[in-house]
This record gives sequence, structure tokens and C-alpha cells, in this order.
Amino acid sequence: MNDNTPPQTARPRRTRFFAAAAAALVLIGGGAVGWTLVAGEGNPDCDSLLSDTALQRSLGDSYRADMGCGTLGTAMRDAATGSTPGRHTLAQARAMQATLTAISEDIERRREPAIAPDLHAPLAAALVDYAQDTQEILSGVNGEYTHREGSAPWQDGKTVRMSAHLDDLVNVLRAVSQDSTAYADLRAAHVRQCATRLAEVPADATGPFYTGPSRSCAAGLGYYDGIADDIPESQAEQWRSDVLRRLKNTADSPPPWKVNHARHIAGSWQQAVVERVDADQAQFLQDDSVRIIDIWATARGDGIDSKTVNDLQQKTANDANTSSVETEEALRCTRHPTECG
Repeated sequence: MNDNTPPQTARPRRTRFFAAAAAALVLIGGGAVGWTLVAGEGNPDCDSLLSDTALQRSLGDSYRADMGCGTLGTAMRDAATGSTPGRHTLAQARAMQATLTAISEDIERRREPAIAPDLHAPLAAALVDYAQDTQEILSGVNGEYTHREGSAPWQDGKTVRMSAHLDDLVNVLRAVSQDSTAYADLRAAHVRQCATRLAEVPADATGPFYTGPSRSCAAGLGYYDGIADDIPESQAEQWRSDVLRRLKNTADSPPPWKVNHARHIAGSWQQAVVERVDADQAQFLQDDSVRIIDIWATARGDGIDSKTVNDLQQKTANDANTSSVETEEALRCTRHPTECG
């Protein structure tokens, strides 16, 4: 694998919110067969991806000009990930960044956020492995990620971090999410990141130190809500049903709060979704931000009927809705670029 993949050329990104909370947040620290949708005018192939020089370079010796989509997807996943989940070298992060950019540019050329079906599973696995980075990109809170969205991955202490343009990531997430299993895994990975941050909130936290992680979580969930809303109506109920089936098949019994805060939150969320959400509900998972706050606040003993918690739930619902609207706009601009500035 080659470590010399150049940074990609910067492109504009829509402005995110949460400026007031950003400084505080930096301090707080298988399965079922999925439903795959066919979007756009036929299934895209992988020819343009195979001709992308930055992607070729990132794949190193694994690259073959005649490789099929399945082999390409496996090569992209393997180049971007390592033996320890969530831990990456600079070379691996550059490979992931090259993959995101190549796929997003291909999507923009075709004006449809879809990829070859054989790419769904390996790309979803790679994106799940980068959930810490994608959570930061989607929330838009961490200024370091925003500042470096057009730059190469960087070393941050013992951690390697990777940024990307928000709209690029949204396009790729939408394309991968044609497969319901991929969507379920990606949403669950985002919630696990949310749970990790919520678990770190001190018992006596106030202001943005208390509200920030929940609002950051909701901002990211809103993009996943927008992606779910983009599924064609004629296929949506079956797709939602398969998302729920995947979440059910991958659910574990949550440990008690005192044993593991983060796993309690994430596990309780997944259990609640399986028990309470129906595929024919128009709302589907759009109340996840409120659901997660209920779990977290109850476990902390904060009082879910208190004004503090109720105000936070209202803010997170608004944050999620804002991101959902931004997703709709981003996908509209991908499909109809002449209508956007």
C-alpha cells in the first residue's frame, strides 16, 4: 500500500451550526440479507473508479485494471482498515479518503447517488470502521475536521484522523445505504459514537458541556434520517423492515449503566428500536435523538420530565431536522446541479 496519496482538491461545503458549543465539545472528549434498491438509470459499474489515479495509488499492489466490482470493494476496504477496529495508519486513512473522493466524484458525474451493489458491503464495513471520523464530519462541531476537509489525514497524538467534504460523505452514505443492511450498520455505528461521548459527560456538567454531545449526536442522526427519507416511496416500507430486521439480528442485551455507560446507551437504543419502531411508521427512526436522551438521562438520574431534559430534547429534534433538510438539499444538488449555486 502506498502512503503518497495526495490530498484532494477542496470543494465548497455548506456551513454547519453549533458554533457556540464547538469549544466546549472539543474538551468532552452478521447478518440478515439486506434489501438493495436500484437507483437512477441502471446499475453503475466500476470502470470510472478503476481509472481514478489517486484510488489506484492507494490500493498499491492490490490494484488490477480488470478487477471486478466485488474485488475492488474488498481491496478498498482492506486498504483503508487494519486489524484493530477503528485504529488506522496514515496510509490507511489516505486510502479511505481517496475512496470517498473517487466515489463521490463518480456520483457527481452520473448525477445519481448510487454505486454497484457489490460495493455496498465492503464500503459499509470500511465506513463503520471510520465512524469516529464520520461522526465528527456530520456533526460539524469539531473545527479541526472542518478546517482540514480538503487536506490529507493527520496524526493527532496516537490517533490518525481523516476528514472529508460533508456533501461527498452524504453522497457516499446515500449510495451505500441503498442496501438496508449497510444502512442499519452505519446508523448503529453512529449511535455507538454518540454513546461514547454521552458516557463521558460529567455528573455535574452544565451548559454546552451537558447539551453538546446530545446535539452533536442529533446532527449526525439527521443526515441518516434524510437518507432514509430519500428511499423511493414504493420501496421504502420493505427497506425499513429490513433495516429493523438487521438491527434486531445484531442486538445484544445492554449491560447495566454502572457496568459500562456507553454500551448501556447504545444497547438500550437498539433494543428500544427493535421493540417499538414499525416499518410502516412514517416517522421511522426520526425520534432517535429524543429516544437516546431518554435512555441517557434516565440512567444518570437527571429526570426525563425536567425542563433541562425537555429543552434538550426539543433542541436535538430541531438539530436532527436541520440535518435532514440539508441532506435533501445535498442530494437534490447532486441530481440537479444546475439548480444549485
